Amino acid sequence: MEGLEGALRGKKKMAAVIGWYGPLIDLCKASSYIGDYVQLLVFVHKSTPIQYKIARNGGEVVRMDILVGDETRSYFPVTIWQKQLGSLILAGHVFLLQNLKVAKFGDTVEARTLHCSSLQCLLQPKDFVASKGLDEVIKDCQVGITARDKLQKVVGWMQRARLVHCGSVLNYYEHRGQLKVNWKVHEEMHSQNCPSLSELCRCENSSKATFHASVGEIFLPITWVNVQETEAERMFVSRRLHTSSQNSLVDDLITTGCQLCGTPVNGTLGSNVEQNTIPLYCQRSSNRLHVVGTVYRPFLLYVWDDSKYLPISVTNKAAELLFGNISAEKVYSAYKSRNALKKNQSCEVHGLSKAGDGNPDFYMIWLVLLNVLFKHGQNSPFKFKVTVDTSKEWENGRLDMISVSLPAFGAV
Repeated sequence: MEGLEGALRGKKKMAAVIGWYGPLIDLCKASSYIGDYVQLLVFVHKSTPIQYKIARNGGEVVRMDILVGDETRSYFPVTIWQKQLGSLILAGHVFLLQNLKVAKFGDTVEARTLHCSSLQCLLQPKDFVASKGLDEVIKDCQVGITARDKLQKVVGWMQRARLVHCGSVLNYYEHRGQLKVNWKVHEEMHSQNCPSLSELCRCENSSKATFHASVGEIFLPITWVNVQETEAERMFVSRRLHTSSQNSLVDDLITTGCQLCGTPVNGTLGSNVEQNTIPLYCQRSSNRLHVVGTVYRPFLLYVWDDSKYLPISVTNKAAELLFGNISAEKVYSAYKSRNALKKNQSCEVHGLSKAGDGNPDFYMIWLVLLNVLFKHGQNSPFKFKVTVDTSKEWENGRLDMISVSLPAFGAV
């Protein structure tokens, strides 16, 4: 803890050197600053890290999503892209986040860090029971008059919202309470039913497990081409649905591979090492031969509930279930038909019903389904069935998706 406090003090000095590039704003006004630099003084409810190690170059892509609040808006998303900043973010603390940029994805407004961003920890849980009193602690904070006034308001909101109790900051999940489940979990043979992701984490033996969770992110580890640090966001599918890179999403997510085990088998893998890792035999084929066709590339599906945030490995057959039983072949064929039609005609193709060849436009239907998956807070939790391999790391196939479904709700 002393090392962390020392690091936080170091960040205070760094912040003073960098300076401010924008105004200190209330969270309720964030939508008025899209594309601009801002400063945020906020309470951190929770943090959910997403990380993945890429063997080809030894690098690591790290993104941390945090949920913050102030007296004007209780919950607001912030994305931390710098690992050194993310390692200092702690739930239950009050931070001054400096030089963030406000962005909009679909209907969601968020703030994100850049290379010039920094943070300053203003209050820790122990400060609420400090012997010299909270007012003195706030007075000693090395911030300006405007920031100190804002800090007073945030602390007052925390106290009114009962985020502070008996000298400690309540855990975000305790404050929100446990979600009520109004369906009965079906008991399956050779499978354990986990009421939460925390319970799933405690599995000590390899087995099959079912649980309910919401979709948070689809992470596509791009290793077949060199991705610059500035292009790291290309690996996060939810961010690409509302940008121009949506057009290349099919090329990144769909490839040639085995339709049974989902292994890519084309020659566009990023290095000789990766090409040599293609299994000679298919473990899911009765004759051990790969069934080559158009497939979804393997990806990590990050899911969450009110206790945890975990990655699930998804290969071709499981991806089809996740995408409404639409195969990669159908999506890719419709995508190519649309592109060919756009080249031959001056008018744009609109609607979901028909593609250029007269068949249903599975590409557009697929995009709609992807958008629906990321409607956070608007969907009921999905029911997942996975295999648990305790010999593997979380980001390397510890959970492998078997099936996914949306539970039916009966009358309450």
